[in-house]
Amino acid sequence: MTAADFEQFFHLHKNRLYNYIFHFVDIDDDVQDLMQEVCLAFYQRIERIDEKTALAYLYRIAHNKAINWQKKIRKTVLRSNHDFDRIPAGKGVDNSQDIVNKAIAFLPVNLGTVIHLYYFDKLSYQEIGMQLGKSVKSVDSLLTRARKKLRKHLEISVDGTMRIKK
Repeated sequence: MTAADFEQFFHLHKNRLYNYIFHFVDIDDDVQDLMQEVCLAFYQRIERIDEKTALAYLYRIAHNKAINWQKKIRKTVLRSNHDFDRIPAGKGVDNSQDIVNKAIAFLPVNLGTVIHLYYFDKLSYQEIGMQLGKSVKSVDSLLTRARKKLRKHLEISVDGTMRIKK
């Protein structure tokens, strides 16, 4: 494929490519940015691309760029364990809230994040899934694992008081 063919080729396929990237990203500004990255990456390799496989090559670049974008976004949504130390106790909340917050800090970051998004931010499974790039079933599985690990770190006595297991 030659550089002279590029403009016509890209113009012919830009709407389908936009829709393909939108499937992964679903934010117009980000789709536009990724379209530019895909266009540039394709153009930089245009002399090595065979016309018969050009469309497949274009979609492979788009796919890889979109997946990398999702991974980057996922990393920015996750919270560190130190974020949970700063959760303020609300009015009427006893010492057990502080104990739960400290127990959450023992969890792996992804499990602590799911607990925080569900219980503190009051997000639904679908909303959590959208933020983390996971399916509803994955969110359910993560919450189940997080609760199970949280129970291992907490000890509840007969009188109802909580403490962190040593």
